[in-house]
Amino acid sequence: MENSKKEVLNGSGALVRELGKLQGYATLIGVLIGSGIFVVIGTAGGMTGPSVPLSFLALYPVILSTAMAYMVFLSTPLGERPGGAYLHIQETFGKTYPAFMAVWFQWIAFMGALGVLSLSFGEYATFFVKKANPVAVACGILLLFYLVNLVGVRYYGNVQTIMCFVLLVSIVILVVPGLFHVKISNYRPLFPFGLKGFLGSLAPLFMSYAGFEALAQAAGETREARKTLPMVFFKGISLTVAIYVIMAFVAFGVLPYGELAKSKSAMADVAATYLPFGAAGIVALGALMAFTTSINATLMAPPRVLLVLAEDGVIPPVLSRVHPKFHTPHVALTISTLVALALLLTKTLDYILAVTLQSIFILYIIHGVALIALPFINKKLYDSALFRPRRLLIVVCGLFSVCCMIAFSYKMLIQTWPLILLCAVVGTGVFIYGMARNFRGERVLKGAEKS
Repeated sequence: MENSKKEVLNGSGALVRELGKLQGYATLIGVLIGSGIFVVIGTAGGMTGPSVPLSFLALYPVILSTAMAYMVFLSTPLGERPGGAYLHIQETFGKTYPAFMAVWFQWIAFMGALGVLSLSFGEYATFFVKKANPVAVACGILLLFYLVNLVGVRYYGNVQTIMCFVLLVSIVILVVPGLFHVKISNYRPLFPFGLKGFLGSLAPLFMSYAGFEALAQAAGETREARKTLPMVFFKGISLTVAIYVIMAFVAFGVLPYGELAKSKSAMADVAATYLPFGAAGIVALGALMAFTTSINATLMAPPRVLLVLAEDGVIPPVLSRVHPKFHTPHVALTISTLVALALLLTKTLDYILAVTLQSIFILYIIHGVALIALPFINKKLYDSALFRPRRLLIVVCGLFSVCCMIAFSYKMLIQTWPLILLCAVVGTGVFIYGMARNFRGERVLKGAEKS
């Protein structure tokens, strides 16, 4: 199955394995290097001063430990299908409910991310078209990438790769000349706000790395996914950390942290000091590419979550349909796009955004617990992994990740617990409804009738 071009998931069609390593890197890096990095560097400077490059570097073991769960699980036979954390948690514990709740919060996070990314793209587009309506542009870009994702995963991968290349080129143009204008004196003092300020910067900056898990949803359409994706996770995250560290190093080496902390366009202000012309335009182009790569990859993921949930009988089977010509989950893609559009047009996006970050942390925590438990509860699955660290390393990395996620998120969880509870109640209701309707039994019955 791994080497075949098609993987038949249901009677409606088949997902096609047309993504390779290059498209995998473009998906991961495109999601990680969001437009926020062009601004958040300055914001973080107000918290910890010029030690922001060290903050990004300090987060490397945190994000790598969190991603280890995906690297291990995707190297097992589970890595041949989309579904990501849902399959990983379910197969580890043998329980559907905790797996469903984890990806329920993930799906909410995807919807919130799609809304805010599209709207931010619309707002940034006014740099080029002054009278543009941000909401209209947001809806337009969302529909554009809906079409890209609809007509085939090969087109998704090619478009993502091109946009990611433009993004990286714009970053090179911004950063490389700045290396020759760095003033070491700007790094003194390195920790003007002490250890407390440095540690306080870690949680906000960690969100620059959030979203990497979207790549796991491409497993069913990636060639030799069990071998390819774990390495893409490791190398792609490592490259992203290097890019962040270098960008921050240039930023705080060129301008004092006090100026950057007050800036609303940190990298544009930095580039303006050494680029002869077009600094703002290059930053705007880079930001737009950061938005588009993030929107495209983020829109790719939630339909595959719904597809696997529908295949498992938790939600209506219609959501598992795959287009017979395009080989994409067209029904789930349409539903996800309509939800994101509704959030934009009804101005209810703020309610989802209030729980988006917390939803991601909840997913990472549950997934990290599954990694810790894997070698002890499901040894057979653990032994099948192509990437199989020692049990001690898995436990240490899993515990480190879970503890960091709790430390980063507990204040936000306390502040928004009513909304989190509401989302949990709604998710539980959806799960109970699916079990009561016996969607799983319906799928089995239909499969028996066709055979």
